[in-house]
Amino acid sequence: MNARECLYFAYGSNLSSLRLKARLPHVRLVGSAILYGYRLTFDMLSTDGSAKCNIVQGAHEDIVYGAVYALTQSEISRLDAIEGARYARVQLDVAMHSANTAAVYCYVANTFVSNELPFEWYTNHVLVGAQEHGFPEFYIENIRAQKSTKDVDKSKHASELDIYNR
Repeated sequence: MNARECLYFAYGSNLSSLRLKARLPHVRLVGSAILYGYRLTFDMLSTDGSAKCNIVQGAHEDIVYGAVYALTQSEISRLDAIEGARYARVQLDVAMHSANTAAVYCYVANTFVSNELPFEWYTNHVLVGAQEHGFPEFYIENIRAQKSTKDVDKSKHASELDIYNR
């Protein structure tokens, strides 16, 4: 990593490298990591009315698996715009699978919902990413078990999943 790059911890739809590279074509995967003391939720209220991933502080034994990417300053600024005002970019420490600890940026929701579900295409991105990075089966099963709903915008659904057909 050079001095102009920062580390980004993806735990939601950006786990999928194809999804993130569709947004930021030149990002570089550094590896996978674990965030201790947090848990993955699907309770962020998106601008499209659906739920998206979030991380919340939990019990000491709670963990969130994620992918760490190296981003340039312009890429992190672009990602700030993509994630929008409903997420705050914060810095946290994660345990890299190389056993090192790394300071990373990630996005934590500031707008919540309890009665909405994520769209099927969204949970698919999260599931594909978790499988891509070889997360433990129990973690993948928890993502697979997440209830979701169909997006009434069929063209959005198709375009979101089209990245896997290119």
